[in-house]
Amino acid sequence: MSGAVELKALTYTSWARPGIQSAEVEAVLESSRVNNPLEGITGLLIFNGVAFMQILEGGEAAIDELVTKLAADPRHWNMSIRDRRAIASRAFPTWSMAYLRLDDGEFVGEEAVKKALTRDLPPSIRNVVMGLTHSILRDAPGA
Repeated sequence: MSGAVELKALTYTSWARPGIQSAEVEAVLESSRVNNPLEGITGLLIFNGVAFMQILEGGEAAIDELVTKLAADPRHWNMSIRDRRAIASRAFPTWSMAYLRLDDGEFVGEEAVKKALTRDLPPSIRNVVMGLTHSILRDAPGA
């Protein structure tokens, strides 16, 4: 029996709690950057002001535990798992939690994310991730 951890990637979307403050989102980000490396989790958080999309990578047990915690977090609602799969390697191996946010209609940090996706993911998966990134704008309540 091998001691190697099988890697899993999970992508979810959710709606931010109405009235969420940017300081709350920053606190989530900082907490992720401290705690994720301890659990062997890497990933990307995307926020457009009303919706979140997060891609998580790590061992199956660590990802499952984190998703359970995230599902109970009152800062967001209607969490929907968009993709869950075994992976051979990480797309974001050095990112405890990268952050991409919408600011004045433009995604801040998008070029760095695109470079990582281009480097590490096959085009079909990369296109799904970027499509989800932009769909959270179209699907926002009131959009």
